[in-house]
Amino acid sequence: MDNSPDFMALWDYQDPAATALRFHALLPEARAADLQLELELLTQIARTHSLQRQFAEAHQLLDELEPRLTDKTPRARIRALLERGRAFNSAGDKESAKTLFEQAWQWGLKEKETYLAIDAAHMLAIAAPLEEQSRWHQLGMELAEHSADERVRRWLPAIYHNLGWTLFELGRFDEAKALQQKCLSWHEAHQEQGKTFVARWSLARLSRAQGLHQQAMAELTQLKADMSEAGAAEDGDLFEELGENALALDDPAAAEYFARAWFLLSRDSWSKSHEAERLARLKRLAKL
Repeated sequence: MDNSPDFMALWDYQDPAATALRFHALLPEARAADLQLELELLTQIARTHSLQRQFAEAHQLLDELEPRLTDKTPRARIRALLERGRAFNSAGDKESAKTLFEQAWQWGLKEKETYLAIDAAHMLAIAAPLEEQSRWHQLGMELAEHSADERVRRWLPAIYHNLGWTLFELGRFDEAKALQQKCLSWHEAHQEQGKTFVARWSLARLSRAQGLHQQAMAELTQLKADMSEAGAAEDGDLFEELGENALALDDPAAAEYFARAWFLLSRDSWSKSHEAERLARLKRLAKL
């Protein structure tokens, strides 16, 4: 059933190496207490390798634990499928990943591990081609919305957000906006300020997609003020959106916004490694 162990609260996805140390520290206690807990911990240590792009190490660890999986460790079996799939997906082998995520989905439903079944649907939506993504988002959303388990229902804002962006890619802006509004309402109700800011940015981005540039500027300007008042760090994506809307409105402030966006994003290691073309465009529009 859905009674995943507390160790998942120890995850810091921004620092997988530190997370691995915490998991390793728990292993002796887990070995003494419960086979399934030990195996689940090992799957998450494998995930820390995947997040550091240490795919061989991740697969080796999953290979070592696989013979120990039994009918008495169903949750560990599902997690092993998920983590093997994530390792393949992160390495670019989406077909192998999809097969494993589909197996995790079926096992999750069979074992009534709803939280993990939704995780599998979530990953299938990530690995699938654009035209298939909505189906998996919808399946996960239906499970979460019909669950009485608050932990399972906490998948909802992520699903609303991700499905919203899938619909954005499909050009279905009104539907996308309705989902991002649901995402915003969830985070506001749960007082999750940082995620509330992200949802508001998403809604403004959709306003721009609909050609509502004045509305988008008003939304972004208010968001910028609220983030500043809350002490949040300046955000390059926010300044880029301000620039895009100002450019569409022939506002001379566009160059200033693009300059700030370029400055902030060019300091980000991921953007420097993966978004050279985007950064070059920002620098050009900033007239730097």
